[in-house]
Amino acid sequence: MTSRADSTPVARTGHYAKGLAKREAILDAALPVFGSAGFHGASLREIARQCGVSHQSLMHYFPTKDELLLAVLRRRDERLRRHFDDDGGMRVAELVDLAEDNVGMPGVIQLFNTASAEATSPEHPAHDYYADLYEKIVASTSRYLAVAASHGLLAPGYTAETAARVVLAVQDGLQLQWLYAPDSVHVAELMRLVIASVVSVPLERLDELVVQ
Repeated sequence: MTSRADSTPVARTGHYAKGLAKREAILDAALPVFGSAGFHGASLREIARQCGVSHQSLMHYFPTKDELLLAVLRRRDERLRRHFDDDGGMRVAELVDLAEDNVGMPGVIQLFNTASAEATSPEHPAHDYYADLYEKIVASTSRYLAVAASHGLLAPGYTAETAARVVLAVQDGLQLQWLYAPDSVHVAELMRLVIASVVSVPLERLDELVVQ
């Protein structure tokens, strides 16, 4: 029988906080498992074991492996998504900053490379997610780089969209190489070199033009 004290706002708040903490622990445990084993090789029982909950408890929060994978991906990409609607588009420097921060989180890069490669199959549960993510990154950074194009600041032959796709491709490719040679591949540094060959002014100057 539930006591009256258990139904107080404080009790309910505490229960919610514990549930939220358990959900986050499951997502933390799932990220490296999906990253190393891929979607098809990942086991919900192994993820539950890694975070110290029962398989039944995990399925209370995430009834299917599809739902768990998408929740991990959404949390991982939240930083980028909140910039998609920035005035003037998402700054290219945000991609560089993210690559710099990812160096301390190899599991994040591993998950991205594993899941994005698997998700090229239309049957993969994250196929639509990744198609939408790439479309929005390119669209948002294209709006940003359109300002450079309008001022004649892109290298010859580039449009805002092709420049955005090149920067994104460089980031993805370098992060894959970094997984193989973390001591010799410096992702953010090499991204800056490529961006400097595409945009003829420092990104700080382009930022100023975007907000004018």
